[in-house]
Amino acid sequence: MTQIALLAVLLPAAAQDLAEYKIYTEPPRLLLNERRLKLLQRETTRNSLRWEQFQALMAGGATMSEPGFAGALYGAVAKNPEACRKASTWAATSDDLRQVALACDWCKPSNRTSLVNRLKPLLSKPPANVTEARNITFAAVALADDEPDASARALRGVIEGWWRGKMVPVLESGRNPFRDRAEVYALMELLHAIRDNLRIEMRDDARRFFDDLPALEMLTYYPASWPTPENQYRVPVYDAPGEPDLREATLGRAADLALVASDTNSQPNQFLQGWLMLDRFLMRSALGIPYEFLWANPYQPGLSYYYMPELYHAHGKLILRSSWDEDATWFSYENGQAQMFREGQRIGLRLGANPAPIELGDIRLVFPPSGLRFEVGLKPPTEDEPKNKEELVFVLNLKPKQKYDVEVDSEEMFEASADEAGILELRFPKNRKAGVRLKEVRAL
Repeated sequence: MTQIALLAVLLPAAAQDLAEYKIYTEPPRLLLNERRLKLLQRETTRNSLRWEQFQALMAGGATMSEPGFAGALYGAVAKNPEACRKASTWAATSDDLRQVALACDWCKPSNRTSLVNRLKPLLSKPPANVTEARNITFAAVALADDEPDASARALRGVIEGWWRGKMVPVLESGRNPFRDRAEVYALMELLHAIRDNLRIEMRDDARRFFDDLPALEMLTYYPASWPTPENQYRVPVYDAPGEPDLREATLGRAADLALVASDTNSQPNQFLQGWLMLDRFLMRSALGIPYEFLWANPYQPGLSYYYMPELYHAHGKLILRSSWDEDATWFSYENGQAQMFREGQRIGLRLGANPAPIELGDIRLVFPPSGLRFEVGLKPPTEDEPKNKEELVFVLNLKPKQKYDVEVDSEEMFEASADEAGILELRFPKNRKAGVRLKEVRAL
């Protein structure tokens, strides 16, 4: 009988239930596993660009946006007790329990008892969202030696109750419950902490969502970058008026870097890596540089993102751009709302006003009522294009899941269905000009 099987026989049922969630790894356990810590410590001897910027701010006494996170990271990597002492002192009175857990785990604080007492209440709290789930997980991992049973129960609640019980069904339905880049980043920290310490791959529970995530991350930035004195930012899509939220942009890049680190062999992640490793986007601010230093791996090969498809259509979402260049035109349609980005401007489209068709390369977007009758083949293929080149047409704002008869001049009629968001995708030969008419199929 194996040692594990013998242990299962000897343990009471309640203990067996918790055995899967007991942590036996050595500290530091949160994000700084042995491999990543060694990589970052090598960066200090290489005097890498990211390390030099991080060290310059920390050694120069800069006011860091997240003192517990930045100080504990600097202290752990540089083996600097004073940085750890400052981070732990700050954490003792902070309400940011994520940073409290990081200081508790990454350092060996003299005030550890105070930090432990601040984290203990999280172990009995059920998570209401991904940020709370991440914080509870961090507390459980940081206190695995102090409160082993409570820690295991908390981790079981996060994985079995919140993740598999609530989040996975939502993700499998095609919906994205994460509201912004901050929540996506919290998800990435949660996944890394669980996998590093429990060897549980939470991505396997919602594989389709995570397979799509790199493309969705890239396509939900506007094409034009946003310059600042420190660096340029890619700006996540937003609806509010005014200038972009650069904290959101910072956490978006941090989430993307952590996503690549979760699976370096995935081809979509390799496209994402190529997208990330441009020096002009390297975050140098007091908020961004700790994330940049922690997650970026410039030695990891990436693929040219110009080979990544510029189109995503699934689960009631349509996002596309004319190219991966910064002067591209971008379009998004979701939940009955359409937005376009062109020539450096965000443009909201009023679908009720019957907007004119939009062309992005070989893709046409048409809207009812004119979208029920339109022409294709208006742009014949050029000499260097294949003869079988297709024109892709999306008819938007139709009735969800409605079936339509599609009549094309001099061709046999066929039937097609709009998706759950009222998007109808049609393909036509580019080398033939024809009129197209749509007619609702009436239920019998």
